[in-house]
Amino acid sequence: MAKTTIPDKIQSKFEKPQFQLGDAVFFSFLGQKRYGYVTKIKKTGWGIQYNVQSYTGTTYPCGMRISEYTTSYRSGIIFFDETKELGTDELKRRYNEEREALTVSRKPRRPENESAIDNTEVRRDVDRTTKGASAGGTIDGTQHDDVDGNDRTSKQHTKKRASTKKQKLEDAFNKQKDFLSGFVKKD
Repeated sequence: MAKTTIPDKIQSKFEKPQFQLGDAVFFSFLGQKRYGYVTKIKKTGWGIQYNVQSYTGTTYPCGMRISEYTTSYRSGIIFFDETKELGTDELKRRYNEEREALTVSRKPRRPENESAIDNTEVRRDVDRTTKGASAGGTIDGTQHDDVDGNDRTSKQHTKKRASTKKQKLEDAFNKQKDFLSGFVKKD
């Protein structure tokens, strides 16, 4: 890939800050276009690096694109021409819209204790089919030992699962211990 020659007029803009702290900008980071504010300006070997904070609170390091010319740092890019074209007021408005959209999307749509589906009919069906099972019977012709009128059976299953997990953990620990004991020098 041949290196393009950047005109002196553009190169001088890459070497001097074109934005100030707190300026609203239109930028892209790894291909995602966003709006944000300049939070830090730093001189680097390739030009001026701008740290831009997006509406999510994340700060991105950015180079700059002026016309078709871009700094050698391209992961984050401030679009100089588009930023100037949109203007500060429009950039602030778009930034606030994105921030509000994020806030709205994070809010629960309904309180946790409410349900959009009235499932009282389903509950009656479940109660009707499990009555035989709670007396030790079957649900849909299948034997279910853990569905019992008392909780003793389900507690036994939980206890059995816990002891099985504990035994597996102890077995794994012992295997590791045996493996490592082969590397220890015995005097």
